[in-house]
Amino acid sequence: MRIVVACLMSSLVLLCTSCSDRNRQEPVYPVEGKVTYNGSPASGAAVFFRRKTDPLSMEPTIMGIVQENGRFEMESGALGKGAPAGDYDVLIEWKRVTGHGIRRPQTRPDLLQGHFSDPRHPLFHAKIVAAPNKLPPFELAAPSGG
Repeated sequence: MRIVVACLMSSLVLLCTSCSDRNRQEPVYPVEGKVTYNGSPASGAAVFFRRKTDPLSMEPTIMGIVQENGRFEMESGALGKGAPAGDYDVLIEWKRVTGHGIRRPQTRPDLLQGHFSDPRHPLFHAKIVAAPNKLPPFELAAPSGG
């Protein structure tokens, strides 16, 4: 009986060790940048990172909201402020809040008409390294025809 219990305990320890390796969180590194629209801060725009190597992964959403001065900082959900090192497509969406409805804010359509948020045709990219990252500005212009 002792042999059976010892084998079960050994198996359980190995199983838990392999589970913890899979669930280990990637470290995140500070990421800041700036978004302008026709030269002015795009206050309220949302910036999203989508990993280039695995765009369909189940990792947390990595996003930042552009402040009044045009600056943003990325956050990775429960992982905290920043983003894991890697290559990303950058998607930007700008929806203005027009008021509050039942349980959530009401927004207008994307002011950028989806031009900068199409995951099939990203217009911006970012490489995050294992250090603080200051990205070059993302300069947006009015989509042609709009």
